[in-house]
Amino acid sequence: TLDSSSVMRNRDTKLVKDALAASAAAAAVLAALGPSTCSRARFSPSLVESCRSLRYEVPYELRHVADPFVDPLCDTLAEGHWALFLIVIANVACYLPALANSGRWSISRQSLSHERLLMYQLAHANLPHITGNMLTLLAVGSEVSGALGCNQLLLLALYLACGWAGGFAAALLSDARTVGASGSVSGVIVALSVLRPTSAVHILGDVNASNPLLLLLGTLGADLSRGGVSWQAHLGGGAAGCVLAWLLTLVG
Repeated sequence: TLDSSSVMRNRDTKLVKDALAASAAAAAVLAALGPSTCSRARFSPSLVESCRSLRYEVPYELRHVADPFVDPLCDTLAEGHWALFLIVIANVACYLPALANSGRWSISRQSLSHERLLMYQLAHANLPHITGNMLTLLAVGSEVSGALGCNQLLLLALYLACGWAGGFAAALLSDARTVGASGSVSGVIVALSVLRPTSAVHILGDVNASNPLLLLLGTLGADLSRGGVSWQAHLGGGAAGCVLAWLLTLVG
């Protein structure tokens, strides 16, 4: 008879093997598709203006929450970075459903599965949590997209893979339940630091970070100062971003 720890190890090993096989298949498909060039002509001006008008569809009492997102989000769409747009929209759409039933969205050792390793990335604990993650992603995402040749499928795969690794690390190294896109965002930032190590990152207003790692350290410090933050997810996502970006430099 297998004990519970043996069953857990077997399940963990299967998850890793499945993920590696899926990653190899995805890499082959994305390599075949090749990169595309970012262009402001990718989406019509009317579509971008419709995007900007979304702020007026938000209830007045919530408009101060939506305003910081609208212009950066629509700018990424105008520049052809549609994967970033979809990621933010998906996180916003899932925020309230996940908040109402976090137990079914969070990742832990007991709930470790491919489905949960995707779902936990779309759930956030509170409004500052999702706001910080999505604004950080918008700040650095277009740079990462450019570094990947504006291959949006590759950007999406990188983001999800880093989130998968972050969730896996959190489940193995912590007894707590974890939600949020911190592992995904950390991985994307570290990937940029490998692909463009000297690239300055525009954050908001006149604020810039001289390189991606300074942005990561700043956001990580702010997160840890609030407490209740999964450093394990940051670590796993960052490590995945580093390794995947390094592999991309080899094949690129």
